[in-house]
Amino acid sequence: MKDISNKESVQDELAFLSKKILELNKKLIESEKAKSRFLSLVANELNNPMTVLLGMIPHLKIEEGEQNKKIFDLVHYEALNLDFRIQNLVMAAEIESGTVDITYALFQPKEIIDEVCESLKYVIKEKNIQINVTSTIKQKVVSDPKKIYMIVKNLIANGCQYGIENGVIDITLDTNNSVLRIAVKNQGQGPKVDYKPEVFTRFAKDMKGEHGLGIGLSIVRELCERLGGGVDYVVEDGFVTFVVTLLFDESMIDSQAYGSNEFLFESFDNVMEL
Repeated sequence: MKDISNKESVQDELAFLSKKILELNKKLIESEKAKSRFLSLVANELNNPMTVLLGMIPHLKIEEGEQNKKIFDLVHYEALNLDFRIQNLVMAAEIESGTVDITYALFQPKEIIDEVCESLKYVIKEKNIQINVTSTIKQKVVSDPKKIYMIVKNLIANGCQYGIENGVIDITLDTNNSVLRIAVKNQGQGPKVDYKPEVFTRFAKDMKGEHGLGIGLSIVRELCERLGGGVDYVVEDGFVTFVVTLLFDESMIDSQAYGSNEFLFESFDNVMEL
């Protein structure tokens, strides 16, 4: 009888623990949903006015004088920086909700690099960083230029933030067997983490080992995976190199499936939507 009593006691305890685990799991799911809704709401509420503001700033008349130019540059820099953070929030919200749409288009990868460097010009100038771009890609490729723009911008911004002043960022582009390869190499110390995947995890420690949002590199990883590729990094001889590999369909390059409508993206005039 004692054995039966003990067995029933253990079963009751297991049932109680199972119930508690299910309750905690339900709360966790609800918490994740609430976080996703909040992230999406904040991102969308900030995105629209920021787009209007950025559209108006370049049309402001700058009065003669060095001081006015400095004020304009500061306002423009802060607006661009805030817009970048908002775009990352928007993308993170889309990833959280599973609503990331892939839009394929024909484009030249080098144009994306140029556009990113233009948007980060104040940061690049502030740290006096030299940007070297080497591309062996002669023809356009088929992928999602907006997603690649976000990937590249986060990697170059990361190189600017954690790279040394008066340093160099080398960017290389090449293709091989339907794989687009983008490497961003900056001078600096490697991330202070125990395991590589930590770098690509949101809300983890940043490159200096301090706690931060970690949104940028997590977005890079998520977008790379959605484009059929991946991202990795190597630390060697005082340099950190992030390498992105993305699949693209070479058979689509000569396809007649795309029309004559332009793919409107920043200042890209020659990108065609598929």
